[in-house]
Amino acid sequence: MNCYESLFVVKPTLTEEETKEQIAKIEGIISGNGGEIVSKSDMGTRNLAYEVEGNKRGYYTVLYFKAPSSLVAELERNYRINENVIKFLTVKFTTKKELQEFEKMSANAK
Repeated sequence: MNCYESLFVVKPTLTEEETKEQIAKIEGIISGNGGEIVSKSDMGTRNLAYEVEGNKRGYYTVLYFKAPSSLVAELERNYRINENVIKFLTVKFTTKKELQEFEKMSANAK
């Protein structure tokens, strides 16, 4: 199992309920494909660095998880086909120093 950090941004036009649904959907993809969510950080609505699909703001969420490598391709495929996700980034932690940072960041997110 590898350690990953996945940041994704959903449209700011969604209601609070719809936003929670989108986050739960992504968590379900991770859990359903052999991954284990270590922690989650909801960063809330923030300004985007540049306009994306006509949106100047977005709701940011960061998930820290452990999963097999094959899960990342499935997760990113789902990000691409989900019309409510406007941006995403997945980072893999590999070196010992990076793994220590992963532990620190996931502990802070709890």
